[in-house]
Amino acid sequence: MILISQSEAKMRSVRTAVFSFVLIVCTCFLSSCDLSGYGTALYQILKKLKFRVVEISAASPARLDRYDVLFLRALDKAPTETEIRDIQDFVSTGGTLIVAGNNKALDSLFSAYGLELRELTDRIVFSQRISEVPLFPLHPVDDVRTGADFAIDAIGREVAVLYGSADDATIVTLRDGEGRAYFIASDYLFARSGLRHRGNAAFLYNLMSTLPRNARIGLAESRYYTRETKPPDPFIAFVFRTPGGLGAVYICLTLFIFFVLRGRRFGKPLDAQEINRRLSAEYVHAMTALYQKGNTRPEVLKHIRDRFKVDLGARWRVNPNLDTSTFLEALALRGAIDEDDELTELMAVLDMSMNISETRLLDIAQRVEAYREVAKIDRTKLAARRGF
Repeated sequence: MILISQSEAKMRSVRTAVFSFVLIVCTCFLSSCDLSGYGTALYQILKKLKFRVVEISAASPARLDRYDVLFLRALDKAPTETEIRDIQDFVSTGGTLIVAGNNKALDSLFSAYGLELRELTDRIVFSQRISEVPLFPLHPVDDVRTGADFAIDAIGREVAVLYGSADDATIVTLRDGEGRAYFIASDYLFARSGLRHRGNAAFLYNLMSTLPRNARIGLAESRYYTRETKPPDPFIAFVFRTPGGLGAVYICLTLFIFFVLRGRRFGKPLDAQEINRRLSAEYVHAMTALYQKGNTRPEVLKHIRDRFKVDLGARWRVNPNLDTSTFLEALALRGAIDEDDELTELMAVLDMSMNISETRLLDIAQRVEAYREVAKIDRTKLAARRGF
């Protein structure tokens, strides 16, 4: 028995030493660090304690199903009846509620839990721990600086008074279903200046130590917003809820449609693939029909000859500006196809300067296209090679 008692005493001394070290670190942090960064002092401290904290605001309204703890501090506007019912459901299903404030706007929330804020004639600067119901028996905090102007009275409901004076309670707690709620009659305890006091810092640390590790905390300071009470965005409200805004939307939409459709040719768009390019014969026929009315068949013949020489020169890398005989000799040296002197005869026909009939012109054009197929001359590839 003596060995067990010594072991327990040793463990208690170790726990006390660890708690003292953590408390000293928290106090030094609160006293020396710069708390002017992002978020309030309470928000920064909760983040330092490794909790997942979400600031409830108009841009990020409350999502109770995602929180383990709902922390309401210094609210200056009363929650609605629907919001209070949702908060009660949150606590009764296992959530933790912490309410700190002395604003009369919280009367409805206090009343929902059978509590009432009573104004005091003299401020309670320091609230003493009620020894009968210590919240933290291992590391009790004897007093906290609340600076409370109100006391909490229980109306037909059993509560545990944690801190206060002889007759006035400033911090109480109660069970509700599977969860627990804490009510503090002052928001000074968790303010930046209030958290610099050793007792207040220790109380916050002890209070947070009752929560699960990495608990999700929804923190609302000054205002509590939900989706129902979230104020509309001023810009959206102006644009869609005023005649001027709706008129601006109509004008912008009209201009957008105008510029999009401006100059557009309606109809089925053509496929950009090579398969939809027109054949050379179709081009020749179209040119023939174009020049027919002007009786310019010799010009058409000259045009066919020039294009044919250019394609032949590109196919066998010969200068098309050479005279016909030299051009044919160069083609022969390059291995151009000239079976039965077909190419030579065709070039001779193309060099004719006399006026020919449309039937004769069409026959020459067809012979040119036939030679293209035999010699495998692809005008599309040749045009791409020339950069057309």
